[in-house]
Amino acid sequence: MRPIRVELPTPFAVGPVNAYVYPEDPVTIVDPGPLYPPAQDAFAEGLRQAGVRLGDIKHIVVTHHHPDHAGYAPLLAQTSGADLLMHPEAAERAAFPYRDENASETLLRRHGVPEAILDAMRRELVRIVGFMAPLRTFRPLQEGEVVTAGSNSLKALVLPGHAPGHLCLQGQDHVAGGDLLIWGITPNPIFEVGSDGRRPSLREYRESLRRVRGLPVVTWLPGHRNDVADPIALINRYEGQMAQRQDKLWSLLATGPKTAFALSQELFPVDSGADPFLAVSETLAQLDGLLQAGRVRTRTGDALISFEAM
Repeated sequence: MRPIRVELPTPFAVGPVNAYVYPEDPVTIVDPGPLYPPAQDAFAEGLRQAGVRLGDIKHIVVTHHHPDHAGYAPLLAQTSGADLLMHPEAAERAAFPYRDENASETLLRRHGVPEAILDAMRRELVRIVGFMAPLRTFRPLQEGEVVTAGSNSLKALVLPGHAPGHLCLQGQDHVAGGDLLIWGITPNPIFEVGSDGRRPSLREYRESLRRVRGLPVVTWLPGHRNDVADPIALINRYEGQMAQRQDKLWSLLATGPKTAFALSQELFPVDSGADPFLAVSETLAQLDGLLQAGRVRTRTGDALISFEAM
């Protein structure tokens, strides 16, 4: 039996998020949404319509740590008594959302992000974290482990790129896929800084897409919007879009070296309503693709990192 999709409102530009309810025992929830009263009300109504009581829930699985998917999960686990399952990398970021803030700001500054924009990014981070319940306990879910959800045996697949430790749950005829594949949206390879520097988010994401190509073709249940009946067709579309975006970036460098922030503003201007952090994330990710292909190189000065075409 496939899960019931419950669409939840969010306070984010991405719009509604999908929670999934496997209503048979053991009742399992995937991505219960943000800590946001309208979303919590919609989730409660979804449970009621599915014939599920709070105390029936046995497992809560979080695909990744972003608050539109995971924010309510710790509180739901506490109030229902259910186990909370997530990848350890996702749990670390959910538990310590400000952990790498200073290192991230330092690197973003070197990529040309001005102080006023950094201030705005800082305020947005505080706003976003406000939709996350504190994470104190969880059960680690690793590659290949199986979660029993009603009559389904869901195999955990670690498919990062959009987020570290991003999980997808592979059933017999469907995959609960978080934000790996979404109709009408190319998931952003989010800017991440760790102990060994900036994560190669795009490289991880494309490797995850390659893994999906090797899976049986089944219906993909995404974190946003409608089901994806043909994941391979969507991956092909993504690959084409990424190639076009990289070609555009390369052409923008024809006039000379530019920082990632300057390039992001040509692609996604802040004054048009684009989120500057997401814009820089996407730009740096696609620049990584150009670097890997040998089409651009970096120039490192005293303060700034810039990119130039080759």
